[in-house]
Amino acid sequence: MKILIADDEEYTREGLMDSIDWNHLNIKDVMQARNGMEAFNISKWYKPDIVLTDIKMPKLDGIQFAKELVRINPFCKIIFMSGYMEIEYLKSAIQLSAVDYIEKPIDIECVTKAIKRASDEIQEKRQNLIISENRKELQQQKLVNVLIFKEYDKTGTEELCREVKFPTDGRFCCLAAYDRGKNSYPDEIVIKMQDFFRKNGVDSICGYEKENKYIIILSYKKGNRLNSLYQTFLMNFSGMVLGIGFESENLRNVYNSYQTAELALNLSFYNEKESLFYVDEEVLIHRSIEPGIFGEFMKILKEDPLDLKNWNDKLFDDLKMHKYFRREQVQTLLASLITEIYHQYPDLQESFTGSYNKDNINNLIHECGFLNEIRDIMSSLIDRLEEKYLKEQKYSRVIKGVLDYLAVNYSNPDLSITEVAEYMNFTSTYLNVLFKQEMKVTLKQYLSNYRLEKAKIMLENNFYKITDIAEKCGYANANYFAKVFKEMTNMTPMEYRNRRI
Repeated sequence: MKILIADDEEYTREGLMDSIDWNHLNIKDVMQARNGMEAFNISKWYKPDIVLTDIKMPKLDGIQFAKELVRINPFCKIIFMSGYMEIEYLKSAIQLSAVDYIEKPIDIECVTKAIKRASDEIQEKRQNLIISENRKELQQQKLVNVLIFKEYDKTGTEELCREVKFPTDGRFCCLAAYDRGKNSYPDEIVIKMQDFFRKNGVDSICGYEKENKYIIILSYKKGNRLNSLYQTFLMNFSGMVLGIGFESENLRNVYNSYQTAELALNLSFYNEKESLFYVDEEVLIHRSIEPGIFGEFMKILKEDPLDLKNWNDKLFDDLKMHKYFRREQVQTLLASLITEIYHQYPDLQESFTGSYNKDNINNLIHECGFLNEIRDIMSSLIDRLEEKYLKEQKYSRVIKGVLDYLAVNYSNPDLSITEVAEYMNFTSTYLNVLFKQEMKVTLKQYLSNYRLEKAKIMLENNFYKITDIAEKCGYANANYFAKVFKEMTNMTPMEYRNRRI
């Protein structure tokens, strides 16, 4: 909180400065002025919360200064000081809603109490303002939610409009906005949006929907040109994308405007270069993704994985060309395709790090703002799949079956050669002979090497604890893992992890 002391007597100003415990009064900044004119000029840029002013001053007396001050800063609290208890001064002080009128010579205790009272009043007013603003924001969000849902309660809706001062007549348009920048503070974005439209002479209510999406409802008079306003909005809100709904002539039909705004915004999923989207007749036609796509994908995945790349390119080309399927539908389909790739090739995910993990892939896909982002993920995954598939083609059917079984079950510390042999319908001795002939190592040694390589991959990621790695890679405990790792690499797991630092 800031205070300005205006008095032409230097000893009075300095005496107040030295005698008052400003920190105790929550005053962080104190400024001085030698006359009324200087005090007024300082007030224009300093914007004090409290002014302690003498009445009798040269150039501009305290009463005149206070009148000018109230004009430019109506919320400032004023405390008058004077050696003259004249009735006219008292009347003026009352008219200006002065906090107090203190007689000179100054009593520091009286001044301190007056400043404390002024400070308390300011704090209370600010707190009430915060409460009022928070309630207004909550009611605006509530009004947005009411208007974008089909059920319409005329009386309740109009009462909400009056409370947040949103017009109930004129024309309305709903905008759906998506934040490609994914800012972390949606409440601040909502306030900035409302300030933007207010400053541009358009009534609005804004609300946060979900997943970086916002709803904006505009109220305006017929003839308003909004296209240029949308362009200005996009320049002011970097990273935002706007979907513009149909115009509505009454509050009841804002729901329809919202639906078309959502359809327009959906087009941004297919076009990362544009930021402003309008609906057209094609957008309004309801479409569902062909259900046979999943079956077609599964057939190629199992029978001819090398043809997946061409199939994948054609799928994404078709999606981008039609561009009217809802983003959520496309994301769900593509997430399910990737899940099936991981199911068929369980160790494929080990070549990826972080969010490509099968447990996170669904969230990753649904966070993608553009179709091309998902295309890059799918293409990268299929490239790795091809590499693995071509590598495995040199193995016989039996050995490939053993390798697949190990890839799924290697994390089981009790996995034995006998269990693998029984799964393949062979004796342990015979399977060992076949495996050694083709792989040039014993089945036991291959499993040990396989676990070690998986552990090395996980050690590259600091996210995993050593105990977690031991468990996930099929070691009985962390101590045994450390012992085996040291024997095979001549390094402890921690030494291996820290070798890059």
